[in-house]
Amino acid sequence: MAGFRAANRYAKGLMAFAIDANETNVVYAEMNDVCKIIKESDDLKVFLKSPVIDAKKKDAVLAEIFKSLSKTTRTFISLVVRQGRENILSKIADQFIAIYDQANNIVTAEITSAVQLDQNTIDLIVSKAKQTLVAGSQVKVENKVDASLIGGFVLKIGNNQVDSSIKTKLATLKKDFSKNEYIPKF
Repeated sequence: MAGFRAANRYAKGLMAFAIDANETNVVYAEMNDVCKIIKESDDLKVFLKSPVIDAKKKDAVLAEIFKSLSKTTRTFISLVVRQGRENILSKIADQFIAIYDQANNIVTAEITSAVQLDQNTIDLIVSKAKQTLVAGSQVKVENKVDASLIGGFVLKIGNNQVDSSIKTKLATLKKDFSKNEYIPKF
C-alpha cells in the first residue's frame, strides 16, 4: 500500500496539532468530509494524482473546494500540497480518522446486506454486536448494499465477521451435497 507510512506520519502530525489547538472534534468531522469528497469524485482523484498540474493550481483548487472547512484543516491541506503529497490526501484523512477512532474507542461496523436496511434493523444488529465489544465502545456503522447476497447480511467489526447471508448458506448446502455421502444399499 503505497504512501501508507507517509500518510500515517502526516495524520499523527495533524492529530498532535489538533490536540494542541483543542480542535480534534472539528478536524475529525472535516477529515470525514475530505475523505468522502475525494472518494466520491473520480475527477478529483485524477486531478490530485496528476504530475502535470503544478502545486499552486492544485492548492488553489483545493482551497476553493474546501473553503467551508476550518482554518486548521485548510492550512493542513495547503501544507500537504506544498510538500507534494496531495496524491495521498485521502489516505491521510483515513489515517487521521483511524487514529481518532482508536483514541476515542470508536469501532466501525460494516454491514453489507442485499437491500438497504432501515434504521431499526441496523440498530438491532448493532445492539447484538455491542455485546461482544469492550464496555463503553461506540459503534460507527457503514451500511453497504450487495444484491448478490440474495438475503441476510454480513457484519464486519475489526477482524471479526458474522456471515448470515443466503448466498453463504446456499454455498454451504451445495458443498455439503457435493460430498454425496449417501451410499445406496443394493
